[in-house]
Amino acid sequence: MKSSFAYQRIRWTIALGLAALGGWFSTSSAQEFVPLPALAETVQEVSDPLTAQQTSTQIESLGLSDVSDVSLASYSDYYPNSGDYQWFTQVRCGYDNGFVLASERDLDLGDDEFPFVMRLNGWGQLRHTTFESEGANPNQNQFQLKRARIVFSGSAFTPDFEYFVQLDGRSSSGDNLRLLDYYMTYDVGHHRLGYEKGTLGFKTGKYKIPFSLARYLSGREFEFTDRSMASMYFDANRSLAWGLYGTVDGLIIPWHWETAIFNGLVTGGAETGSSGQLDDNFAYSARAMAYPIGEWGYGELADFEWHETLATRVGAGWANSAINKSGSTEFDSSRVVDSGQTLASILPANIDQYTVNLYSINHSCKWRGWSQTFEYYFRNINDFEGGAIPDLFDHGFWFQLGKFIVPGKLELLSRWSRVDGNSGTLGVANQSSEEIAGGFAWYIREQNAKLTADATYINGAPIDSASLDMSPGDIGWLFRSQIQFAF
Repeated sequence: MKSSFAYQRIRWTIALGLAALGGWFSTSSAQEFVPLPALAETVQEVSDPLTAQQTSTQIESLGLSDVSDVSLASYSDYYPNSGDYQWFTQVRCGYDNGFVLASERDLDLGDDEFPFVMRLNGWGQLRHTTFESEGANPNQNQFQLKRARIVFSGSAFTPDFEYFVQLDGRSSSGDNLRLLDYYMTYDVGHHRLGYEKGTLGFKTGKYKIPFSLARYLSGREFEFTDRSMASMYFDANRSLAWGLYGTVDGLIIPWHWETAIFNGLVTGGAETGSSGQLDDNFAYSARAMAYPIGEWGYGELADFEWHETLATRVGAGWANSAINKSGSTEFDSSRVVDSGQTLASILPANIDQYTVNLYSINHSCKWRGWSQTFEYYFRNINDFEGGAIPDLFDHGFWFQLGKFIVPGKLELLSRWSRVDGNSGTLGVANQSSEEIAGGFAWYIREQNAKLTADATYINGAPIDSASLDMSPGDIGWLFRSQIQFAF
């Protein structure tokens, strides 16, 4: 049994620790928080019956006897530009058959330097799919909810510490709602070292692995209804990861880069712990991107800006993973061309590990309503353990063109995608799969409201993708029409 002296010592230790923590927090808060106008100085002049009924005694008891109504003109003391405070007159908050936040228009709130920010966004894609099979796979004719996303993002304590949470519901998963992304970024270079914003940062959580342009792009920005066949075949997708990102300005042009260490290729949905879905090998990736010529603009693919001079984007990526049989999710995910079977299903039973190296290069440009995107991939599978299997090599690409025939509104589209390699025969012979597509996109309100329709001919799909509506070995015509809405 502890003595009273021991209890006293523990109590004083805890008290001193709490005092030190409180002092640190106060100091940190003073350094981190951006000062905002006092509450009493940011009260609009209002006419409120409830306020009018309060007596002077009640007001004094609340400590508000010195508070007077402040007109909008007083905001110029805090907001140098007159337009900065006009948003107060254009926003409503209250209860109207439900709790409501309302705004007359899209506002610039100037929240980039605020320490605490939360932003709510959402977007969805409703699709009709028809597949007319020319092979053994069945036809398809369905309405589908392909993506139903709710996004919470913002910053906490300092603008340099940001968070991003994305929830996803889709009809291909039934009624399940999944945590698609959950990550945090910390701009160490700006916050601690005095560098320009974006020079050096740390990122951790569940997010897209830095490898390909196709995966980097948000589904909101697609010109077609979805990604290409080749980009899904060579995809690294999402995973739980730690990473670094930044910008290098010392070269001829600035390069944006990102690198990560993560659980494995296409392991974002894998159960962690001792479930047996993951092996004990980490995977690694890196990606770099630059804009050599012109100002790219806000559209990731389509030329909404109608560039009068050429704008270009280039990039490259790499990913590596040693895949062991003990991790079923990753071991069963790699597929082969052109059958679309899993590599694990055609390997000899005694093979228990192999290594995958992925490489990508890409080029994009915009000019006078034209947009062009090209990405090439290489995949090398080697270091087989448990048997004599030769190195397997696959490669492929997607090439996409868009042209606005009505600037900013109606865009015509074409795409060619191909995968070629010897993985399906375990190195004996090359086989190939191909995708040729055309379509249009009608941008009702740019990416916030649009209608897309495309027709695709598939000659032996090497993937199994619910997002693309493609199954292994598909041969035939795929027709998709999709409505997208976003806020």
